[in-house]
Amino acid sequence: KFDEELLPEVRKQFAKCDGHIFFTDRQSPGPDDASFARVDLPPQKVTRDQGGWLYHRNMVGLMPSWNYLLQSGIVDHFDWFINTELDHFLSPSRARINIASYLKSMEEGSSQEQASLAGPIMLMWGNVFVFNKKLVLEMRNRWDFLGQTASAAASANDEVVAVGCPLWMKGHSEWPQSCSQDVVYPTMAWDVLPKKAKLKIATPGDPGCGHPAKNGKNQEYTLGCWEMQQNPAGGQSLEGELSAIRILADMEGLKDKQAGEAYCAAHPKEVVQKNCMKFFDGRHVAVIHHVSHLAVHRLARELLDKDGTAVPVAPPPAPAPAEAKPA
Repeated sequence: KFDEELLPEVRKQFAKCDGHIFFTDRQSPGPDDASFARVDLPPQKVTRDQGGWLYHRNMVGLMPSWNYLLQSGIVDHFDWFINTELDHFLSPSRARINIASYLKSMEEGSSQEQASLAGPIMLMWGNVFVFNKKLVLEMRNRWDFLGQTASAAASANDEVVAVGCPLWMKGHSEWPQSCSQDVVYPTMAWDVLPKKAKLKIATPGDPGCGHPAKNGKNQEYTLGCWEMQQNPAGGQSLEGELSAIRILADMEGLKDKQAGEAYCAAHPKEVVQKNCMKFFDGRHVAVIHHVSHLAVHRLARELLDKDGTAVPVAPPPAPAPAEAKPA
């Protein structure tokens, strides 16, 4: 139900991509939809009608989704592939800009980073992952191995517990209880493919949403993901999320930290003054995680993507008089 409520706005954003597919399981209720691909998921201990279904087990759904993509031929027609979820606000226009920005930062980085530009790349924007075509084709070439998942019919009890998770995660973090994509994808890129296929994969960014990252020359990458659960302006409440979007939009045009600090010092809200860099660093993000209200997706589309009619973004507030106490 939660996903269904967000879907109208998410559709509008995804329609700005060069192509997109929504994946769901075959037991999902409702009529067939041309924009959805239904895939088979193995039964789980926590059933579909229970709270927490696939909680921290995202890869149970993603493995058959990748199988669909890799067998369909879709991967031959695009240069970049973004794995995102419905509670992410995704700006495709910002994503294109940030992909180019990450490649530029790699080019300006260490000699190792420069050399890696010619190979497989996985950008890490929190728990949103951006795969270049070379990496996806390497995955397809090795899908006989990568596509293996734990089975409920296995003789090993840990594999029964991990049913649907990638079998090659055995012995790695979270096994067998969980298989979150923000653990599985880095493990694949950092450990599994380098050892099994002698592949060196560039992974600029960070798999933790809200975490900064730098290249080999200590230059900051554009923040990949802004985390609403860390929102200082009211957390994940409706008003808190709306306030965060407005602040991020206000700060988008600020060119440097000095301008950001000046904006924050003049802001009437103490929460902005005290958490200035949290907002400043997120002013160009393509992804915002845990956006839990339809109205917030809509406002983000209007203000951050400049899409649709919206109340004009107010200029930075004038400094308060010296004797006045900020609200």
